[in-house]
Amino acid sequence: MLKRLLFLVFILSLSQRISAQNEFITLWKPNNSLQSPLTSPQFSSPPTENQIWFPGIGENYMISWEEVGYPQHNGNMPDVTSSAPILIDFGPSLNPNPTEATYMLKVSNGNGMFRQIQFSDDTINTNPVFEIPTLKALGSANKITEIVQWGNIQWTSMKSAFSQCGILDITATDVPDLSKVKDATLMFYNAYSLKGNASIASWDTSAIKKFKYMFGYSTPMSFQFADHFNPPIGSWDMSSAEDISYMFMKRKAFNQNLNSWNTSNVVTMAYTFAECTSFNQPLDNWNTSKVKSMAYMFHFIPNFNQPLNTWDTSNVTDMGHMFHIVSSFNQPLDSWDVSKVTEMNTMFSEATSFNNTLKDWNLNSLISAFAMLKNTGMDCGNYSTTLHGWGNNPNTPNGINLGSVAPSFYSTHVEVVEARDILLNTKNWSFTGDSPVECPRLGTLERSLHHQPSVYPNPVDDIIQLKNLSNAKSYLIFDAGSRLIQKGEISGTWINVQSLAKGNYMLRIITKDAPYLFKFIKQ
Repeated sequence: MLKRLLFLVFILSLSQRISAQNEFITLWKPNNSLQSPLTSPQFSSPPTENQIWFPGIGENYMISWEEVGYPQHNGNMPDVTSSAPILIDFGPSLNPNPTEATYMLKVSNGNGMFRQIQFSDDTINTNPVFEIPTLKALGSANKITEIVQWGNIQWTSMKSAFSQCGILDITATDVPDLSKVKDATLMFYNAYSLKGNASIASWDTSAIKKFKYMFGYSTPMSFQFADHFNPPIGSWDMSSAEDISYMFMKRKAFNQNLNSWNTSNVVTMAYTFAECTSFNQPLDNWNTSKVKSMAYMFHFIPNFNQPLNTWDTSNVTDMGHMFHIVSSFNQPLDSWDVSKVTEMNTMFSEATSFNNTLKDWNLNSLISAFAMLKNTGMDCGNYSTTLHGWGNNPNTPNGINLGSVAPSFYSTHVEVVEARDILLNTKNWSFTGDSPVECPRLGTLERSLHHQPSVYPNPVDDIIQLKNLSNAKSYLIFDAGSRLIQKGEISGTWINVQSLAKGNYMLRIITKDAPYLFKFIKQ
């Protein structure tokens, strides 16, 4: 009889332990006066110092609570069904110091299912440059302090789950069941105090598609908080990820190696690491073949200087502000395919260490590039080869306004001067602030230009000589009014222009590979 009784006690104890492990457990301080980071809660009635609004979603689930340190002060709420926040009233605290009263809230599936928590709505104000969440609080985000245990809740969405929870941290050593979660947008948005722990590394993120603003925030951090968020999440399965924009925005302590992430389905990386001022980790293994936006991706990260030249950028359309104020960045990007990029505004502005040529970039889709090269680290050689490559590329578009390129210097080498002139006067580009000098690297520059197609002499009397245009087939000559004046086949390495009147002309050479455009003067 005694053995049977002991066995029943053991089974009951085991059942209680298993039940406890199944609960989603959080800590709350209902007397906390700190407002939510973005907006004050907006409910049918504001909670008192003994109340919280709990933004749970589910059917017939169970809520139980007790005051920490005073377990005799407790309560149960069975068979809760909610699709909107519910008010939980703890009553007067037993703590002699009511302002420090803390309550443990335990949520289990009960007779139904608890599946989601959402502390704010999910409206995002979208403008052409920056997406700023303007959210209305749905729960007492300023009163939840800790996630102690995730339990066995099978979450269906983490969209805005703990957004605006400014004093929240995760101490849970177990992991949430995210197997059905596809959306983690704004999950910890404006959760300034979030540090996390090593358990976050084990989260199963394989089904999640949307990570926008998952850990990021858009408002200046309050003086009350210091950013310590830096969990080891480099082993996350990101194979379903499509949107990682703003994911770590302004997380100033974040500096984890994410190079093993599978980003093959990611479409946007806009603002991903913007203002993550400590971040400087390799990303060269990332698959960027589907990415369309890299706008502001590394904006204002002074320490970032990692190789990215292996990235497939063939589908990117927006690179605006990508390296803006990335003052340490100095990596070659000459292998990038930028043929679909339309926006390069401020791309390298204030990237004061960047000193690489962009001469091979095909800018045929470019629409806007204002301040793209303002105050970069480009020396005379790299700036000059960039001008030469762009000026002599027939696909370079017309009418681009670069604004100031100061304090750039270009070589007085004739081919550089001509290429710059083509950009300004033939293609109607606009830029100011560069000055001609005798390049210290002129020898290197001349070698780089040695194999570039060109024509000489210029000005010309009777015969134009062709250089590095051995596959030329035919030519067209236009006057300053764009009227066709002369055309013909090319059988050698020269063109007779003896019959032309004195003046300025454009020469278009047609080759097997591509057309080339040159400006010359007939004297």
